[in-house]
Amino acid sequence: VRQGRGRATRWLWLAAIAASVLLPLAWLPRVLAAMPAEQAQLKLGWFMLSSGMLILLALRSLWLLSHQRRWQKATLLGMPVYLSGGIGPCVAGLLRPRIVMPVWLQLTPHEQQALLLAHAQCRLAARDPQLLALAYALIILMPWNLPLWWQLHRLRFAIEVDCDARMLAHGHALRDYATVLRRHGQYYSGLTGASPIVASDPLALRRRRRIMARFTRAQAANLL
Repeated sequence: VRQGRGRATRWLWLAAIAASVLLPLAWLPRVLAAMPAEQAQLKLGWFMLSSGMLILLALRSLWLLSHQRRWQKATLLGMPVYLSGGIGPCVAGLLRPRIVMPVWLQLTPHEQQALLLAHAQCRLAARDPQLLALAYALIILMPWNLPLWWQLHRLRFAIEVDCDARMLAHGHALRDYATVLRRHGQYYSGLTGASPIVASDPLALRRRRRIMARFTRAQAANLL
């Protein structure tokens, strides 16, 4: 699937993750029943890996919750946000995602603030936190499956392309948007589940810019 079709690709990658997990699980009871007793440590290893990943995600969530107590409700260019000392710009939370911006962002030009706020709104509209949470929930079932992690990486990149398409469809200039990504993309927190692992990757940013350069505004709007 071409990366230019960001929205379609994100759902295809999620479907690939789901199929890679759920289809093998259908055969799991039969496989476990046929497994020799001396290979019981494989079952234990699987359980420990899944439990470890679940605990890690829970600790990340608790860490984020502990920081939320210090966030300040504010408005930025008339939009309600939470101001943080060190997290953001990002969309944080699962059931009620919220826009989190670092305090220092108030010192940047209003044009950059507007682009970052629009970027966060696109994430909310696309339900990126919920989409990634579902992907992680599936991977917890088979964390030893390396192709699943590759599919997760592709899903996250597709989510970024989808967000880029939304930004262009809303009329934001490619040059200005790409500049903001280059300057502020590295500040996205990796602890929210909704933040990109590719945001601070120069190669990924160049790929995204090449994809965006092929979009007309009408083509981008068709992806919404």
